[in-house]
Amino acid sequence: MMGTDMKIDKKKATAPLRWQRRLLALGVLAGTLGAQTAAAADDWLTKDWEVSGYLREYLSWNLENPTLIGPDGQQRDDYRYSLSMARTVGKLDLYRDFGNWRMKITGRVSRESPTSYGKDLQEVMDEWAATGGASGSSVNLRDDVYDDEELREFWIQGDVTDTTNLKIGRQQVVWGETDFFQLLDVVHGYDFRWRSFLEPENEELRKPLNMVNITQRFDQLDASLQAIYIPGQLNDHEDRGNSYDVEGGRWANNPNKGITFASAPFGANVRYNYDHPGADMDDDSYGLRWNGLLGDWGYSLGWFHGPNPNPVVNPNPATNPGQPQLQTGPYEGVYQGGATEAGEFIYPYIDVFGVTANNYFAGPDLVFSTELAYIPNAPYNVGIESIAEGPGCGFFPGFCGIREKNLFRSMFRIDKQLDLQSYLGTSRPSFFTVQLFNNWITNFDKEEQLVNLAGFGGATKEFSSIATAVLATNYANDQINPSLAVGSDLTYGGGFVIPAVELAYGDHVRVRFEADVFFHRTDQEKPLQGFNDTNLFGYFSGNDQLLARLTYQF
Repeated sequence: MMGTDMKIDKKKATAPLRWQRRLLALGVLAGTLGAQTAAAADDWLTKDWEVSGYLREYLSWNLENPTLIGPDGQQRDDYRYSLSMARTVGKLDLYRDFGNWRMKITGRVSRESPTSYGKDLQEVMDEWAATGGASGSSVNLRDDVYDDEELREFWIQGDVTDTTNLKIGRQQVVWGETDFFQLLDVVHGYDFRWRSFLEPENEELRKPLNMVNITQRFDQLDASLQAIYIPGQLNDHEDRGNSYDVEGGRWANNPNKGITFASAPFGANVRYNYDHPGADMDDDSYGLRWNGLLGDWGYSLGWFHGPNPNPVVNPNPATNPGQPQLQTGPYEGVYQGGATEAGEFIYPYIDVFGVTANNYFAGPDLVFSTELAYIPNAPYNVGIESIAEGPGCGFFPGFCGIREKNLFRSMFRIDKQLDLQSYLGTSRPSFFTVQLFNNWITNFDKEEQLVNLAGFGGATKEFSSIATAVLATNYANDQINPSLAVGSDLTYGGGFVIPAVELAYGDHVRVRFEADVFFHRTDQEKPLQGFNDTNLFGYFSGNDQLLARLTYQF
C-alpha cells in the first residue's frame, strides 16, 4: 500500500502546479495580446464582439440490457429502456476582429442529472472498490467524469508578415482527411467517456491544447508550411491522448461497467502515469505539415511527434511474472506505479509520418481522398491469455508487456452527390461517402501475441480493415435531414448501424434523434474473468441506445 499512497499524494501535489501552468499560459497569451492591441486601442473601443453559442440537452435510453455485475456475480437489474444520460451543455463563443489580428474565447459547461441507471452504476462501483480496491481511488462519476467546465478556446491570430500567419493560445488543429478513425489527426486527443465516438461534431470531443501555430505561405508554389509547437508544461496531463471510460461508467467496455480500473479489487488496479520516462506528458510535442496543390490534386505531407493517441498498459513486473521477458523499448525495467498494482496506463511518445491527397473527377462526378500514415515503433500490449485462464503472465490479457511494431495505416474515401429525388422524394441531391480503413503491421510476428486492447484476449492480426458508409438526405428545404451511417469490421467481425434524423426549426432550434446499434462476433460476459477473443465491436456489447438531442443555437 505504500507505493499506492505515494502515487495518490503525488497526484494531489501536482494539482496546484497544473493551475500554475494554466495561469502561466494565460499570462503569456495576455502579454502577447496586450502588446498587439495597445496600438489598436481605438479599434478595441469601436468594434463589437461577435457572440454565439448554444444551449443543448442530451437524453439517451438503453435499447438493450447492459452488463452490470457486482462482486456477488449477479446481474443487478434489467436496464433495457432505462434513461442512461440526461446531460445539459452550454457553450459560449466570443470573437473579435481587430483588422490585422483576431481573437476568440470559447467556454463550455456540462452538467449531468442523476438517473436510476447512473445511480446503480455508482453503487456497483463502490461495492467493487470495497472488495479490495486500492484505498482512496474511488470515483464519483458525475463529479469526476461527466460534469466539467472547460476553456475550449483562447487564442489570438494575425499576420506577422504578408505571408506569415501566427496563432497562439488554446486551440484545435485538425490534420488529415477523415472524421472516423485517427490516422494523421493525432495532434489532439479525444474524450470518449461521456459519448464514445458517436458525436457527429468531433470538435466537441477533441481536447484543445495551448500551442504556437505558425503558417508560412509560398504563393508561387501554391503551398504553405505549418509548424506547431505544444509546450508540455503549459498543458494539463489529462488533455493529452484519448480518454476512454476506464472509470466504469455508461461507456465502459463490456463487461466492465461499474468497475473502475484505478480501484479494481484483488490488487488488479491500473492507474495513469503521466511521468514515465518514455511517456512524460511534460515533454513538448511538435509537428510540420506541408499543404499544397499539384495540378488538380490537393496534397499534404505531415510529421508529428507526440503522445500515442491510445494508452497502453505498462505492467508491474512484481505482479506479472512473465512481463520482463516480453517487454521491449524504453519501457523495459521502468515501472513507477504502486507496488501492489497490476500496471499503469501510459502514452508513449511516437512519430507519425503521413501523406494525404484528394481530387475531383468530373466524369464520375466524385471526390477521391486518401490518407496514408507510417508509425515506426507503435506500442502494442502483448499476451493473449491471463494467469487465471491458462499459462499466461499477468492478471489480464495484454499484461505481459509492450512490443514496438512498425505500423502502416491507410484510408481511401469516395464522396459523391446522388440524385435520389425521383426515388426518395428528397429536395436536393443527397450526399454519400464510403471509406475503407486499413492497418498493416509490417514486422508482424504471430508468436508475440499482440492484443488489440489490454484486458481483452482478441489477438491482433497482421492486416485488418474496417469499411464505413454514410448517406445524408434532405427534405422540406433542409428542414428534415435523415441520415444513415453503417460500418463493418472486415477482419474481426461486427459493425454498427446508426439511423438518424435532424430537424431544423428556423435559425435557432435543432432537434436530432439517433439510434446506435452495434453488432459483434464475440463479447466477454463477466468482468475480470472469462477472457476470450473479444475485439472492437464486442467492447460495445450492450450499448445499443436511442438518443434525443435538443439544441438552441444563438
